[in-house]
Amino acid sequence: MPLWSDIENLELEPMRRRPLSCALALLACSAPLAAAEGQPANDGAQPEQTGPQTVADATPPETVPLAEEAPGRVSVSFGASVVGQYISRGVAFADATSYQPYATLTVALPELTGGAITDASVFVGNWNSMQSGSPGLGQPNSGSTPGWYEADIYIGGAVQIAERVGVSATYFRYLSPANSFDEYDDFDLTLTFDDSGLWGEAAEARGFSVQPALRMVQEIGQPNRPDALYIQPSIAPSVLLGSGDGGVTVSIPMAIGLSDSFYSGVDGGTPTFGFFRVGAGVAANPFKGAASAVRLTAGLDYWMLNDRVANGLDDTELVWRVGFSTGF
Repeated sequence: MPLWSDIENLELEPMRRRPLSCALALLACSAPLAAAEGQPANDGAQPEQTGPQTVADATPPETVPLAEEAPGRVSVSFGASVVGQYISRGVAFADATSYQPYATLTVALPELTGGAITDASVFVGNWNSMQSGSPGLGQPNSGSTPGWYEADIYIGGAVQIAERVGVSATYFRYLSPANSFDEYDDFDLTLTFDDSGLWGEAAEARGFSVQPALRMVQEIGQPNRPDALYIQPSIAPSVLLGSGDGGVTVSIPMAIGLSDSFYSGVDGGTPTFGFFRVGAGVAANPFKGAASAVRLTAGLDYWMLNDRVANGLDDTELVWRVGFSTGF
């Protein structure tokens, strides 16, 4: 699942300018689900998002260029992140450093725009998580490609309403070439709101926005437990330091993980609350010329976890991440 670092690690400055791109990125970066607590090893629950990641957990693609920014209907975004530990939805999936590349192809649908619909598109993509050795946590690593923990395929569509509201629907298929978990599916509905320009002239000059989002994920075909509904409200306040293309965007993404039955209790039951996460991230486009579209990112995520949930983690975890994204 695209760890958008899951949807949480989404870069916000491009979101400000492209609400629909933001919604797509959230989807692509938010894909890893949580392997059953207590049994992260092949319990059938797959990781989540960091996809398109996520803002967090999507971490996942960071930006999906809109049609008007590309020569024609079709655009492609791709990138990769390296994370110190693969955590998704507040559950550990791999305790080893993980490399997480992704690619998304988007097709704009201008014929569907008009009235309140200010943009529309469909997309398809792939998100992966790999590590040099075993993922740890007692999970198998014996498939056709050891070390290739996760390979997700996703397809979906997105619309932009009144230039501010983004609605994205994505269907995910979670696979494990290393046979670390049992495959299954997710249906992801993400709502975003682009609040840039609503905080006064001074804030607008600094590119300030909060970018609230709500992500709802319904599992489909979980092999070892009932399908769960996962809900993740999030915000990602950000500000631009510097000016123009040479500026650096600083963000503080925050998210809460809730579910009806995704989290398994240490003493039984299914706690509703899974985690609260807050992070700090920076992003910039440091290159000129042909490489000006390359965006570099780095950050830290601080997880505050429910100690009544069997998640394979300590009560708190600090995870680093670095990555890049680009598109054409």
